[in-house]
Amino acid sequence: MEKIPGRIAALILAMALALGGCGDAAGIEEETGNVITDNSTPEELYERALKEDILVVYTVSTRVVDTKEAFEKAYPGLFVEVRDLRSPNLIEEVEKGNVSGTPVCDVVLCNDNSGEFKSRLVDTGIVVPFLPEDIGVHMEEAAADGMVSFLNEAEILFYSTKEYSECPIENIWELTEEKYRGRIYMPNPLRSFSTYAFCASSLDHIGEFEDAYAAYAGEKLKLEGTENAAEYFWEKVSENIIFTNSSDEVTEALNDGKADFGWCVSSKLRLAGVGYSLAPVYKLTPFSGCRTSYAVMLTKGCKNENSAKLFIRFLLGEKDGQGAGLRPFTTAGTWSVRDDVPDGNDVPLSDIDLITPDQQRLIDEKEKSVSFWTDILKGN
Repeated sequence: MEKIPGRIAALILAMALALGGCGDAAGIEEETGNVITDNSTPEELYERALKEDILVVYTVSTRVVDTKEAFEKAYPGLFVEVRDLRSPNLIEEVEKGNVSGTPVCDVVLCNDNSGEFKSRLVDTGIVVPFLPEDIGVHMEEAAADGMVSFLNEAEILFYSTKEYSECPIENIWELTEEKYRGRIYMPNPLRSFSTYAFCASSLDHIGEFEDAYAAYAGEKLKLEGTENAAEYFWEKVSENIIFTNSSDEVTEALNDGKADFGWCVSSKLRLAGVGYSLAPVYKLTPFSGCRTSYAVMLTKGCKNENSAKLFIRFLLGEKDGQGAGLRPFTTAGTWSVRDDVPDGNDVPLSDIDLITPDQQRLIDEKEKSVSFWTDILKGN
């Protein structure tokens, strides 16, 4: 008997699945508020997706590669191309595709922490939020600000467990001490969106820096000139910091014992499970970092819309939250957005000393913040 080609076999399977739900209405796309919904079943999307081309996903997280592999296994005949980019490059590439009239990708995953993703891609309508109704009921806060945020993380301080059995500091001002010169690593805040979110947002917390200094030094901070407590802290601590191009360099330095401390994304905590010598600082006066989140969006005018919608469903964990597509993102150092999926982290996000960035303020104050950090980096 002649073997049926895989893609044809997959199409037959999809048709059979769709017919199994005989009597169901065809999928209808609707817009509820700023969010696009679609009541198509996965089987209906699959059947239509088989007529499309290779799905292209732009991402800032390599974990989506595991989602891609699980997706292709679950839906024979569908193929996904993943491009891993830094956030600034991703935004630039997607913008270029919009200008040319030919979208460069179908799905975008980005950590919108600096406000750049929102102001340049979301507010302009270049990418749009797609959230199926049967999944959206479990993600009430997910579509805030016109984005589908599917994962919570943090930009947080870590310490090296190769150097210390427990965190040796209780106050953020301790990091300004001479003994930590060259022993603190941090991604360049003008290259890393999540680091920028923390550094720029912290400038709004002048009072907390003042109170923390008083607790640390036993007296009020005395300043000369126009700088405030927040700016003064970063000017002083930057003398001890080695700025890197990525969080990966920070985790390597912590693991090798080259760094005592390092700021990076909380999801790097998963590396501790494979033997890396690092641990997060959950309690620090006045704060250890800031909350961050990941968003998944549909590119407006994408040519593989059904494949994109099916992939987003898969990534979000499907209706019951048990889908394989979400599992790569439910690791240590992550917190669930769904009310029916437990956090990947043992310590609740609410129990960690973190600030929450105000995205609109980050957008409005961008020029001032970038100027401040440009000066800091020049002197480093």
